[in-house]
Amino acid sequence: MYQVIARTWRPQRFSEVVGQKHVTMTLQNAIRLDRIGHGYIFSGLRGVGKTSVARLLAKALNCHRGPAPEPCGECVACQEIAAGHAVDVLEIDAASNRGIDAVRELRETARYAPARDRFKIFIIDEAHQITPEGFNALLKTLEEPPSHVVFVLATTEVHQLPDTILSRCQHFAFRAVSFAEILEHLEQVCAAEKVEADAEALSVLAASGEGSLRDALSRLEQAIAAFGSRLEGAAVRRLLGAAPSQLVEAIFLAVHEQNRRAILDVVEQLVTEGYQLTYFCSQLVRTVRNLLVVRLAGPQKSLLEMSAEEIQRLTTLAENFSEESLMRFLEILLQVYQDVRYSMEPRFQMELGLLKLVDAERLVAIEDLLARLESGASPLPPSKGKGSKTNVTETNQSPAAGRLSPFEQDLLRKKQIQTSGTPAKHPLEESATNSSATPKISMGNLEATIVSSPEITMAELSSPGTHTPLPAREEVWVREAIRRLEERSKPLLASLISDLHRWEFGESEVRIRLAGNGLAQVLPDSDRQFLSQLLEEVLGRKIKVNFAEEWQERPSQGMEHRPKAAPAKPPIRPEEAADVESRVRNDPEVQEFVRVFGKPVTGIRKWRG
Repeated sequence: MYQVIARTWRPQRFSEVVGQKHVTMTLQNAIRLDRIGHGYIFSGLRGVGKTSVARLLAKALNCHRGPAPEPCGECVACQEIAAGHAVDVLEIDAASNRGIDAVRELRETARYAPARDRFKIFIIDEAHQITPEGFNALLKTLEEPPSHVVFVLATTEVHQLPDTILSRCQHFAFRAVSFAEILEHLEQVCAAEKVEADAEALSVLAASGEGSLRDALSRLEQAIAAFGSRLEGAAVRRLLGAAPSQLVEAIFLAVHEQNRRAILDVVEQLVTEGYQLTYFCSQLVRTVRNLLVVRLAGPQKSLLEMSAEEIQRLTTLAENFSEESLMRFLEILLQVYQDVRYSMEPRFQMELGLLKLVDAERLVAIEDLLARLESGASPLPPSKGKGSKTNVTETNQSPAAGRLSPFEQDLLRKKQIQTSGTPAKHPLEESATNSSATPKISMGNLEATIVSSPEITMAELSSPGTHTPLPAREEVWVREAIRRLEERSKPLLASLISDLHRWEFGESEVRIRLAGNGLAQVLPDSDRQFLSQLLEEVLGRKIKVNFAEEWQERPSQGMEHRPKAAPAKPPIRPEEAADVESRVRNDPEVQEFVRVFGKPVTGIRKWRG
């Protein structure tokens, strides 16, 4: 009867095990030194040789020429164990024998001596499937078994085994088989099976195993059944559901050339030919990773899971992208992979994600922009050579780009400003820099920044009752302080100081001019202290807040467009303000308001009618 390649090429000696030398050497030394344990745990990925090594251990212990570090494979015991017919080697599937009754039966069996061989060996596959009750029933037997019993527990999920089991056994962690080791083993199998396979086909088969040698051999069996004794890379890719490497490279070439139409054409071809978009997205992720490896470490074959021809093409492609762009690509594609898996419209998600790659390559890191702004240089990135990805002029002239995007329009506008000799300004500063230089007037320890105007006399400049709009930086401070007041449940105080024209900033003092209605005198000290602390947080330095009542709008450029304010009413005297506050607080409706909400009235101001 025909046996598949994965079973035909199962290792029969420790030297034939692929990729697990650390395990086989330890077991051979234990046999050679007669330090055989009573319990072993073999854990690792599927198809890496856990059960095969367990059988080899059984053969080495029960070999008629042993116990020997290497079984002979010729005696009756070795042949029966290899065929799975040995009476004294019991292979148990824990997935179907997982309960306490099955474990009790195993304990009873372990009590009896071997029928013929030296040891009675129990190989328990998928041991993590045993129930907690079953593990508890096995503890005593596993800790102190009869001298003729050896337990081997194989599992793919060792973290599910109880610590009480792990502490009673020797644990061997089987590693995933490397790409190079799988590729070399496939070449040996194809040579023995008289199968001609090109380098790309073997590379695809080795990569499809993802560290599992058995999976790679199963894919090879499938390819031989489909195409006979000659395997070609493109056909094998199609069989396994992987898109041709030319489509993957076409995506990155389109990104480099800013050709959005080509990206949409590739997605259309994928959908028309029936490729899985999630698998194609995983191919893109692996390709970006390999491109990044080439950029950082060079074309090292040990780090790249592909053939020599593919590495050469990848090296040429990697020259088109920077490390920063590739890291952005990787982040975007990982998110696209998740979106495509769970989306109702995977094609739309794929198209949107791939189009993001085009714009992501033109982004400039915020750190670079900040560094240029601090140094006084242009915020635009420096123009590079012919192959530059950040050259705005080339990007705008690309036929695939079409009309200018808002991003490109903004870059072009800034570039025109720079070439015309006018320095580019921050958006918050543009409204405050339309006039000439700003002289500083000293009033004690207070410095008020004033916009010069031909209509303002020196008497007006020295008058403490006049004020001008704040510059952009100080306006940002005020708005941030008001926002924090609202967040901290101080809406009344925020409303009281919300007029930006009533603020004057100094080095160690901030003066807020309130209307002449006595509010500056009746404002609670707690609110003053709270506002001082909040402004210290915003400004980052020690600051003192003073309130004043006199205030008058200063005429300045552009003020003629503002509606004229109503004539100012005479200010309320302090004694009148105190009388008004007393009447308001004693009002029955106000007292009912305080009773319902459980909070006192913190401030009273005149209604602006």
